[in-house]
Amino acid sequence: MEQQEGWAERLAAVIAGEVFRYRRNQGMSAQALSDRCTDLGMAVPRAVISNLENGRRTSVSVAEILVLAAALDIPPAALVFPVGYTEETEALPGANVPPFEAVRWFAGEEHSATPTPATDTPPAPHSHTTWRRAGAAGEAITGYRRAEQIAEAGLAHTDRADRMRSDTYDLEESTARDALARAAQKQDEKARQGLADLAQVLDTLRDLGTTVPPGTLHVDLFRHATRGNQPRESHTENTE
Repeated sequence: MEQQEGWAERLAAVIAGEVFRYRRNQGMSAQALSDRCTDLGMAVPRAVISNLENGRRTSVSVAEILVLAAALDIPPAALVFPVGYTEETEALPGANVPPFEAVRWFAGEEHSATPTPATDTPPAPHSHTTWRRAGAAGEAITGYRRAEQIAEAGLAHTDRADRMRSDTYDLEESTARDALARAAQKQDEKARQGLADLAQVLDTLRDLGTTVPPGTLHVDLFRHATRGNQPRESHTENTE
């Protein structure tokens, strides 16, 4: 219990230290950082920044973390978990883990682990996956990330196929043209498989009650690039 007491204050001190580190590295004064926060739409007075960095202020709101990170042009997680600057960070009370593992947990990456206090009992096999229950919030994050990866890979396949077909016009030898055409066809097949995989991911997201907002993923661009070749059309058209 003693180890857990004061965790919020210790976390605020870590955040304060990272604000100071990044501000100093950028040659930015506390006033300049305050002005930048105001420009972003939320006032964080210079006195608040100074009190935070000097330890006189022992709490930081989520809103302040977000706007300070934006003002410093860094990921918000970098203020909370100092990756590269310490070997361990107290991600939760009494739970000291490598900072990058904390960032992976924070971002909901697949197979990331919820930080837990150290015990003498060895962890159960595959305990790092037990938090990923069906319908858990992390599943939606994983699904979005997976959809993005599939769409990006699919776009790469369609681009290669288009370039290969274009290159065939410059080849006079029929054997070389045929080989390049077959290679383009294989890229098309990979793109079609990507569409099928994407449909499955979107089905899972719908089952979780989530949607894929336009403009946040490459999904619509991938569909447009492969129009006319989409499998399971009824599944890929409606994502609401």
